[in-house]
Amino acid sequence: MKRSGGPVRYLFLVMLGYAVLFCQTEAGWAKEPWEGKITYTKTPAGVVGPKLAYDSFIAIALQPRTYGCRNKQDVQKNLDNVCRLIDESMYPSVLAGGPIKLVTLSEGSIQGMWDEYSDMDQATYCRDVAITIPGPEVDRLIEKAKQHKVYLVAQAKVVEPELIPGRYFNQAFIISPEGEIVLRHVKNLIGVIEGTTSPYDVWDVWSKKVGPNLENCYPVVKTEIGNLAVAICAETFFPETFRALALLGAEVIVKMAWAEPCIMDGYWEVANRARALDNVCYIVAANFGPYFTHPGVDAPYTLAGGHTMIVDYRGNIVRKADHVNEAFVPGEINIKGLREYRVNSPMGAMLVQMRSGLWKQIYERWPEYPKNLYLEKTYPHAKDRNELHQEAAKKLVESGTFTPPEK
Repeated sequence: MKRSGGPVRYLFLVMLGYAVLFCQTEAGWAKEPWEGKITYTKTPAGVVGPKLAYDSFIAIALQPRTYGCRNKQDVQKNLDNVCRLIDESMYPSVLAGGPIKLVTLSEGSIQGMWDEYSDMDQATYCRDVAITIPGPEVDRLIEKAKQHKVYLVAQAKVVEPELIPGRYFNQAFIISPEGEIVLRHVKNLIGVIEGTTSPYDVWDVWSKKVGPNLENCYPVVKTEIGNLAVAICAETFFPETFRALALLGAEVIVKMAWAEPCIMDGYWEVANRARALDNVCYIVAANFGPYFTHPGVDAPYTLAGGHTMIVDYRGNIVRKADHVNEAFVPGEINIKGLREYRVNSPMGAMLVQMRSGLWKQIYERWPEYPKNLYLEKTYPHAKDRNELHQEAAKKLVESGTFTPPEK
């Protein structure tokens, strides 16, 4: 049979098909094709997760000793230690009851905090200490996830030349039992002592190459053990971090590391329990233990304060390490119970009363921190970054949010 319209009509139909594929969205028609190329989760927002393989399971939050790393050779010492601790935690943790399916490390477990302690500039850190994901350092952790058939959560400071060169990012990542990196979370808020770059710092590049939406900054991965997410140190001082992850479906949030005096003051425990209760989710709060300034130092000190803990969706502590020594903390994660509580309990269903239409005015009126500060240049030292911070803080006084002290 003769094809009507010939090659011109055929070409038109092909082009129309591509237009539908690239431009149609759930909300209608996009003005232009989405330009995102870099993805940080295997299950983007809106994707339904797999059926649960377990009603409940055991998670282990590790509290390792940690060494500040001056170079990649130092990194190997931390990797040797955490790989040993992963192996050692498997044997006694079975006494917690149930299959072990999730193991978490803390921020700093791989590279420590030498860059912050020594006020190292970005160029030096990118060259001497930062790693890549994937890469040989991460490969060692992939082997551990496969060996023990667990989801393994870790963190590292990494370079992302495909995103933007000359910067390093503080990233958490989740490795599946099959050895696949299924989520990468980039730290969204940075303390001035830390020289890493956040998505907001290079927003014009990030929004184009990764995406401008909430899920591009707060990824959640949906797995057969539940919906997993990560939040890192400074960004966990903001309740909005957890609300964003909860909105996108998170059920287990790995909360990584705070430094002293937040632990000795009790703020660490208060925040862990409040964020779990606020969002009806599990908080696996992993902190590191004894800290060595670098491998050449023979005595540790208390930098992060330990007290690793697991908190359930009612804000109750499942189990915690009540010390700063090296440790592992196993605890039950009951995803079936969490899901039933969220839907059927009056307390669990409190989130339906969100006044988002009213409360959005909070953020519309709150002075915004400037975007793109690191787009054209970096700020090599903590003093430089603190000056940026202080300049931005003036907006809170100018807006009337803060009342300045009397002179």
